[in-house]
Amino acid sequence: MSLDLTDISQLKPLLKKYRLWAKKRLGQHFLVDRSVLDTMVETAQISKEDTILEIGAGTGVLTRELLPRAKKTIAIEIDKDILPLLKETTHFFRDRMDLRHEHILNIVPPKTPYKVVANIPYQLTSPILRKFLVETEDRPETLTLLVQKEMAEKICHTAKKSLLSLFVETFGEAKIVRNVPASAFHPPPKVQSAVLHISVFPKPRFQGNIQSLFSVAKMGFSQKRKKLKNTLPKDLLERSGVDIDKRAEALSWEEWEQL
Repeated sequence: MSLDLTDISQLKPLLKKYRLWAKKRLGQHFLVDRSVLDTMVETAQISKEDTILEIGAGTGVLTRELLPRAKKTIAIEIDKDILPLLKETTHFFRDRMDLRHEHILNIVPPKTPYKVVANIPYQLTSPILRKFLVETEDRPETLTLLVQKEMAEKICHTAKKSLLSLFVETFGEAKIVRNVPASAFHPPPKVQSAVLHISVFPKPRFQGNIQSLFSVAKMGFSQKRKKLKNTLPKDLLERSGVDIDKRAEALSWEEWEQL
């Protein structure tokens, strides 16, 4: 455990040893800020009875913190080139680790209660949230995610809704725990990041047909600058009693439920 992967002077020789570099196509930016790492672990509130699903284990910087705290850590990593390095940095707790070389969107979520902890690239944020909140009944108890700040703000924006914030609000409560500067990563990205925590409800807020809710929402947000009267069927609006002169982004969750 003496190896510190948040220390650039220790990380660079390790990457060089395995002839590795951050791959832009995978959105790889290695976390090198100890305080951010500590925030993620503390926010996830991991106990000895927890099963943790980590998305994008990478160098193992987060995995090494999860393994001694959780009962089991399922580490998902799509980059086969980094697997030898990951195996080296996590060998001390391998009996608690299930390492899988898979794409996160192809895995089957655990049946047992579990928590998701991850540092995820911008382009995968929406697909991952859809997979673990909308497309499965085996939802995690919580998701603690290091994501692009813009995406975190979009999810948590209460006054200006988006399709993404609507479906997160349907399945859980999201909050931004802290902002993260670009300097917290190697190499530093061109954008700021944030630690986002989502506490998942035992049951979705909407007790009807979830797909019908999002089908209506997709129509409403398809042309978000237009008013509802120009995007949704007239009879649907009349039955709901929702103000037809509002735009999709201005509706509360309760008004979407009415629709």
